[in-house]
Amino acid sequence: MTDGPIPPEPPAQLVPDYDPATLLDSFADQVPARRRADELRVEIRSAPDEIGELIARGDLVDLLRALGELDQARDEALAAVDRADIAGSHAQQHTARIRLARVHQVRGEFGDDTALHTELLAAAGEFGPVVEAYTHQHAGENDFAQGHADDAAQHFARALEIREQFGLDDAARSRDALAAASRSSGTQEQA
Repeated sequence: MTDGPIPPEPPAQLVPDYDPATLLDSFADQVPARRRADELRVEIRSAPDEIGELIARGDLVDLLRALGELDQARDEALAAVDRADIAGSHAQQHTARIRLARVHQVRGEFGDDTALHTELLAAAGEFGPVVEAYTHQHAGENDFAQGHADDAAQHFARALEIREQFGLDDAARSRDALAAASRSSGTQEQA
């Protein structure tokens, strides 16, 4: 007796390298990441619904940002925000805006990034611990990139506290970021 065709394996999740000194993502081997970006573009075009498109587009934004393709990442992030506004939940709208803010931050567009983070932080607690921690982590990365180590440390500490309390993924990332902000803060005080 056959149960029909075996569904294909989901694509392996590509995890970028996280530099604990700069707090930026990158891929040492960009070939699999570029291949996955091409797959995500196909998924966006063939998504069965708007939510499927939104999820694929969000993954694409993260990949493009880590690949350093910042113009494309910004364009995809703006499209993701538009799609989230049309069809997404409030949490998906929030997350799409965090991704856009992160792209602005990596591009050095701190005015746009900081304004978005101010709005996002005000609403972060409305969406549960995962989104709240994610928001604080990225707000901290924004502050860190601008040399505001003390503010960054506060956000990283909050993200770490939430992630540890609820046993969430990425506690190590928050811990590394908090250590980087603490080192940077100590350096700033000595200067």
